[in-house]
Amino acid sequence: MAMRTRNGRGMQDREREAMIGRLFEGVLRSARNHLVPATSPLAAEVWASALLSVWQAEPSSPDLADTDDGFGEALVRHARGEGTPEAAAILWALAGVVPNRLATKARTAAASLERGGVPAPAWAAEVGRSRPTEAWVGRDLYGDQEIVIVGFAYAAGDGEPGARDMARDREHSLCVLVDHNLGGMAKDAYIASALPATLARWRDAEAEGITLEPITLAAAAARLEDALLATEIGEDDNAGTRLIELRALLATRLEALPLPERSGTGELDLGHRDRLVADFLSSPEAEGLLAEPAVVGICHSLVAYRADHGDGEPLRWSPTLAGMCLLHHFPSRAGIDEVDVALVPDVLCAWVRFAGRQRGLPEGATERVVASVDACRADFTAAMSGTGDLAGARLSVC
Repeated sequence: MAMRTRNGRGMQDREREAMIGRLFEGVLRSARNHLVPATSPLAAEVWASALLSVWQAEPSSPDLADTDDGFGEALVRHARGEGTPEAAAILWALAGVVPNRLATKARTAAASLERGGVPAPAWAAEVGRSRPTEAWVGRDLYGDQEIVIVGFAYAAGDGEPGARDMARDREHSLCVLVDHNLGGMAKDAYIASALPATLARWRDAEAEGITLEPITLAAAAARLEDALLATEIGEDDNAGTRLIELRALLATRLEALPLPERSGTGELDLGHRDRLVADFLSSPEAEGLLAEPAVVGICHSLVAYRADHGDGEPLRWSPTLAGMCLLHHFPSRAGIDEVDVALVPDVLCAWVRFAGRQRGLPEGATERVVASVDACRADFTAAMSGTGDLAGARLSVC
């Protein structure tokens, strides 16, 4: 039995190597056309990251994507055996975006080829050596989404003659779009030009309600780590193609950042929730609602929606969040007596105005949230009675 198992595994290994060999021919062609002519380490890293994403998305052999002896390992073996300029370029590019252990193997194999007379690409000394410079975050008016922007510059290798400390012509920005209405998932990522130019373009959007502020590199690391983890455990359908292709590159850039530093804001406890509801009920926005006994329970449900099922900020509301609350949260999670259903949109409108005043939102921005609530009233009533098309209604708002 043991012998048959070993033979079976050996056959699987041979079949796997043969399949990788066939795939490697396509990789070589791509490297010949796109990687060898590359003029920057960034272009090489983007190429390698996209290559790894294609393999990880391949459904036929998922066992190679995540194991120690995975696609990257096989690629290093084949490239080392090929011994051509494009194979050397593949090794150097891989070294810039794979985990340290495999990166060491790729660099060792590439150095061996170079000693044998295979030239290294012009960007080999800088690939994988980018260092973060500073970080910024941009947010929309309602805080639904934010863009995390981190500037990078390539650091030259230690001891290289004439090497620059930071290659200014190799500066660029890494931008990651985070959606807080989807559990803080990263939805998109892209490489942009040097940080000053990238910030200048985002400042042009400040007139449209975008705010831009500097953050520490450690805070950026926390935001990126949390967003990428949320994407990993969330719905892949929400991740854009560019994000998927840059996942390997993002992982290595995250390793280059300092240890993540989070704000330390904890879960909203019952005492804080009670005080928040009491503050609302004593506010001018709640005038006329106190006569209804169900209002307190509805308020606590609004707080729970944002604190327990959102990003933990019960005073952050937007047109999208208001629609999602009415058409998803209340029909699926909140127990409201039938006679009190009609109260919910009115309480939400009052709560939104209270929250907008507390957060300092412009009145026009708050009223757009209220308008979203009003637009959802009929669909909300139908959803609560079980007669409406909840999915269609939710799409029309979000």
